[in-house]
Amino acid sequence: KEVGLGADLVRIDAHSMCSPGFSCDSAYQVTYIVRGSGRVQVVGPDGKRVLETRIEGGSLFIVPRFHVVSKIADASGMEWFSIIT
Repeated sequence: KEVGLGADLVRIDAHSMCSPGFSCDSAYQVTYIVRGSGRVQVVGPDGKRVLETRIEGGSLFIVPRFHVVSKIADASGMEWFSIIT
């Protein structure tokens, strides 16, 4: 609270998906993939997909303001840590 950041640690099972989400307060989201692998999809405010790529442990990406992100795990599942401004 004092720094103005929020954080999440999320684990999903094999072949599962984290429901699409976004920040309604114009925050950025920085995500580090701790373990596992899968795909990430980011959609812009206009509804157009701006990113769809494969990710694995050690990957880092930033979701811009007002963009929606979803993460889909491969067979090994996936775990990530996100910091929200």
